[in-house]
Amino acid sequence: MQQSRLRRHAAWALVSAAYLCASPYFEQLNNPNENVRVWATRAIAVHGVLNIDAVVGEWGYVNDKAQRDHHLYSSKAPGVTFLGVPVLFAQTKLRGLFGWGSAGKRETTFWLRLFAVKLPLCAFLWAFARFVERRTGSALARDLLVVALGLGTMLYPYGGMFVGHALAAAAAFSSFICLDEAADALPRRVALAGLFAGAAVVLEYQALLVALALAIYAAVRHRRRALWFAAGALPPAVALGAYHQAAFGKPWAFPYANIENPAYVSAHTAGFHGLAVPHLQTFPTFLFSPAYGLFTFSPILLPGLVAAIWLASRGHQDRSSDRATRQEAWLVLAICAAMFLFLSGMSNWRAGWCVGPRYIAVVVPFLVLPIVQSWPAIERRWWATAGLAGLAAASAVLNVVSGAVYPHYPESLQNPVFELAFPLLAAGATPYGLGWALGLRGLASMAPLVLLVAGAFGLVAAGPDRSRRAAHAGLALAIAGLFLTGLACCRRSPRGEQARVQAFVRATWEPRVKSAARP
Repeated sequence: MQQSRLRRHAAWALVSAAYLCASPYFEQLNNPNENVRVWATRAIAVHGVLNIDAVVGEWGYVNDKAQRDHHLYSSKAPGVTFLGVPVLFAQTKLRGLFGWGSAGKRETTFWLRLFAVKLPLCAFLWAFARFVERRTGSALARDLLVVALGLGTMLYPYGGMFVGHALAAAAAFSSFICLDEAADALPRRVALAGLFAGAAVVLEYQALLVALALAIYAAVRHRRRALWFAAGALPPAVALGAYHQAAFGKPWAFPYANIENPAYVSAHTAGFHGLAVPHLQTFPTFLFSPAYGLFTFSPILLPGLVAAIWLASRGHQDRSSDRATRQEAWLVLAICAAMFLFLSGMSNWRAGWCVGPRYIAVVVPFLVLPIVQSWPAIERRWWATAGLAGLAAASAVLNVVSGAVYPHYPESLQNPVFELAFPLLAAGATPYGLGWALGLRGLASMAPLVLLVAGAFGLVAAGPDRSRRAAHAGLALAIAGLFLTGLACCRRSPRGEQARVQAFVRATWEPRVKSAARP
């Protein structure tokens, strides 16, 4: 039965609203990953220069800077800054028209997050949902996987901050979608794929590895038409080179060669800008640890990796559709291998205060692709769709709580969701968001977000078979509960360290509320 237009877009709308209704901000924390990009955007939009000297004078110290010729610059890839410049320029002009003066840090960050990160990411999730529906012909697959990707992965915490991690993942997978839709090798589709791949690199430098994998995939799939891929990637490459030339003297000069903070220099001078021989002993930590693990925070991605291995290793068959499936599976495995080895070779692979291994966030949508490919086999088994729904629910809880409450987990915590985020909520310490704007306080301020997430899960929990709705939802909830209970029982940090971290968070918490006194 054909779904109504409203129902067809319901899951995407709920997921998008979940992005828009949470906006945690802690000015005293002075998070360098986000703030140095905000400073750089203001420097261009307000002062018309690339260096952030004037903004540092106005707004104070920020870390993660590069220095050249006695000027300070952002040490981050400039993609998000480029996206934010027109937003901040328009905001500045509008405030001037009304005589409101210059916006402060919090207001500036809010609008940059909204227009340069959140809304573009919502647009990507809409395209992703349409891609899944086209490939599977299944409404359940569309809803389940847009909920899983949008709420159950690193896209959520980093899709709510003015950083490039989630957007780089969205741009890279958009490149794949364009290559997939160019079935007849339309040059404009292949060129658009190249444009997205190039944009991913401008957003996050390490996405170059993914862009190269996509270029090889384009050459294998579209042969000579792959030259259009290179043509599409040229404008972002030229823009990035021009920025490097203006800021650091050479088109190929990375900001990491000009790090200003002496404490950070060693992390970027070992090997090639901090990248050396991979250390395989780091794999268990960044893949499975309760503190940081990719598959711990997003268990929904583990079936994707298993499915990719299975699809890539199947016996060779003559049908072109099977060859295309294997090619896609190998693309996923190549991207994962490249990014995992990249992270394990970084001297600062732990990436500071963060939610999950943010440097490899670009792998996230590609790990969902094998589930899309395997959907015909999955949907024939109700317990399989229920299992995926359960893993998606557990993933959503972990990432939504992390992203909406405190997406800056200290490295010293062993199990930060249960050592910091949930204790904060239990004490009534809740950040800015839609609930706060509506006048709700304490845990009640989280009600709009909880309702949105619960509604999104409710769309997929019952499954496709009416006769098994109760069993499907029950199994999904049981799997989610078992996973979260098991994670809650995992290793914890010493009580003294938990108390120290909680004391710091209390001291820097916004908005200030009495109920946040003892998380």
